[in-house]
Amino acid sequence: MNPLPHPENEAEFDFAPFGLLNGSGGSTFGGRSINITQFVVSIWKPLAVGGMLGILLGMAAYLVIGPVYSASTQVLVSRPPSVPDRDGPANSFGDRGDHIKLMKTDEIILRAFKDHGLSEVPELAESYDPLKSVSEDLNVSRSSGQESSFDNILDIGYSHPDKKIAKRVVQAIVESYRDYLVETRNENSHEVYTLLLSQQHDFENRVAAMEKDYHQFRRDAPVFLKASPVITLNGMPAQAQSQAEMEVAELERAQRENTRRRSGIEARLTTLQGMLEDGKQREVIEFWVMHSLSTGTATSGAGGGGGGTAALAGPPAKAQLDQQLMTARLLEQRLLHTLGADHTSVRNVRQQIDTILDFYRRQGLTPPATSAFSGSSDAPNRQSRGMDMVGVYQQMLEEQLRELDADDEKLVLLHKDAQARAKDAEMFEIEDQRRKDEIARIKDQADQNFKQIAAYDLAQEEEGYRMKQISQVRIERSMKQVIKIVGAFTMLGVAAAFCFFYFREWNDTRLKTLDEVRELAKHQLLGSIPKFTSSPDADRLATTGPLHPALCYYHRPGSKEAEAFRGVRTSLFFGLRDGDKVVQISSPEPGDGKSTVAANMAAAIAQSGKKVLLIDCDLRRPTQHGLFRVPQENGLTDVLLGEATWRNTVRATAIDGLSLITAGLCPDNPAELLSRPALSHILESARESYDLIILDSPPILVVSDPCIISPSTNGLMLVFRMMKTKQLTVQRTNEVLQSHGIRTLGVIVNDLDEAQAQEAGLSYDAYSSYYNTGNQRRTSKPLAPTAVPPLNAN
Repeated sequence: MNPLPHPENEAEFDFAPFGLLNGSGGSTFGGRSINITQFVVSIWKPLAVGGMLGILLGMAAYLVIGPVYSASTQVLVSRPPSVPDRDGPANSFGDRGDHIKLMKTDEIILRAFKDHGLSEVPELAESYDPLKSVSEDLNVSRSSGQESSFDNILDIGYSHPDKKIAKRVVQAIVESYRDYLVETRNENSHEVYTLLLSQQHDFENRVAAMEKDYHQFRRDAPVFLKASPVITLNGMPAQAQSQAEMEVAELERAQRENTRRRSGIEARLTTLQGMLEDGKQREVIEFWVMHSLSTGTATSGAGGGGGGTAALAGPPAKAQLDQQLMTARLLEQRLLHTLGADHTSVRNVRQQIDTILDFYRRQGLTPPATSAFSGSSDAPNRQSRGMDMVGVYQQMLEEQLRELDADDEKLVLLHKDAQARAKDAEMFEIEDQRRKDEIARIKDQADQNFKQIAAYDLAQEEEGYRMKQISQVRIERSMKQVIKIVGAFTMLGVAAAFCFFYFREWNDTRLKTLDEVRELAKHQLLGSIPKFTSSPDADRLATTGPLHPALCYYHRPGSKEAEAFRGVRTSLFFGLRDGDKVVQISSPEPGDGKSTVAANMAAAIAQSGKKVLLIDCDLRRPTQHGLFRVPQENGLTDVLLGEATWRNTVRATAIDGLSLITAGLCPDNPAELLSRPALSHILESARESYDLIILDSPPILVVSDPCIISPSTNGLMLVFRMMKTKQLTVQRTNEVLQSHGIRTLGVIVNDLDEAQAQEAGLSYDAYSSYYNTGNQRRTSKPLAPTAVPPLNAN
């Protein structure tokens, strides 16, 4: 119906046999793969049948093979508890005992054959590999205890068709393992003791050598290493720092302080420049300068306070002098304007200025240089020239920025040098700690080894395991044989059914889902036409009407098929450009239903109020005259031969607004006729009289006629039939269209069944209440009781 969007990406498991992956191009069909999840769900019934057949065959096989008996017993494997040593309590657990693995080894089974009579059993002794045959059917498991514990209860079982042999094997394994534990209880005790002494000597030599190397390393270290951590009042160790680390930290603090000072100076300088650019009054700017000097809000560096020292942010002494000088100069200007040069307050301020300048000289500092005033304290000179306090303040801020730049460069060099020294010290600290840890580790190993030597005499008494058979050998029929045989045949039945249907699905390359159409067609999906369904009464009504029953849009305008054609019509209207009036409809092969789709599409477009002309351009196998039940003669062939004009061949139909030009009699040279300029002239002339012209052209892969017709059209609509059109056919069709540069308006999927629609989320039955299936056209003729089979769109 409507253009169907591609579904969201979902987690799928695609599988292709023989290593062919999706999109790899390794097969004829571009590395096709199958969605295993959807495929298994679709064949669940055959899989269930295969499983049931497997169960029946498994039961039959079990009856033929016969039962299997299982002999079992229990043994207790234990060791004496350890004696407490002088350094701590006794061990509460034993050493790890791999009794389960040992009982199934060739060593134990061989003892059972040699010493306990299994070699006298022909069924076992004469087998190809006696040891392996016993080991495969021998089962040993732990029913009580843990991997490392003093007591372990082990279950020993053996399965065999002969119950006597099964019992004999179990008893032989028990006796064989008991002999093994007895023989190995005190074995290699002297070698163990000698090995412990040798290890102790090696540990002592290694510790002495490592301590000597460590002392030499500390003497040769070129840097001072960290001292031991200092314990704080709350008992927590404080991290110790080397001299290099403290120097790096101090330089980083200085850099941060310079950055903070720079931010404050730049902020004030930006504000001052903004006020100058905005043309603020001089008195306002000077008031702001005085306020800035008095509040010191630009920065809070050394000297801070409210005196404005932070605003000038130089070295602490110079910053204070700059602030005091600026304040005195500004106060002098204010008093000159209000009191005059000879006033006592003015003279006092000038005396303060001279004192500050004298302090500059004594400190070896340079006062802020300005062109607005000189350093002289002569009152007449200052009164005549005045002072540009705003300019002086701006120059002082810029001078402070230059001083900070020079200071930052020095700090960067000092920081790099301090970092290098700190890294060297850190590497020596790491090596120092590694050496100390290694010495401590070897000492710990030596202590543990010494404890083992001291406790060896007591440990000798604790060595070895004892085994006791705590239950008699019991015989019972084994259900494992039934499970194995029946389960194997069940899996075989399911696998056989799966493989059969899978490879059948793999070899079947017909289009089955809309996703395959989207992936292979590589064009817009205009819509999908469901399988034509009808009732016998509706078919009998259609057979008596003026049009063929395949024109479902005419006979059943309220059906889901008619609604699907309306959806395709809407998609086509959105896809056409301004001035597009000629649309060609074709399919890859015969039998895809393109003629039926063309007729129903023409009817649907005509019902929308447009004037439509349907031309049957299939001069080899014409169909439209049969669908509309008009004579075949006097059609397109006659027009192309010049024997008639196209207007004289136009026939009216039972559908308002729809006209038809039949193909006419089939010529011997249809391709040559379609190549004549007459076809283009017909279409150009028909454009003036009709809103849309639909051309029913032959299949693309069968003849060259569609490619000949396409230059005279505005676009092509392709019709693919589900469960008929093959994937290779779609690819070949795309190649033909691309090679001829044919514009494709979209793809129409024909003959979509309900299962395929549900898989694509287009279940028509779910919206059956929206379709008026009872809205059939009536005829005045009585209905004959004839059986007319349902007709699909083909």
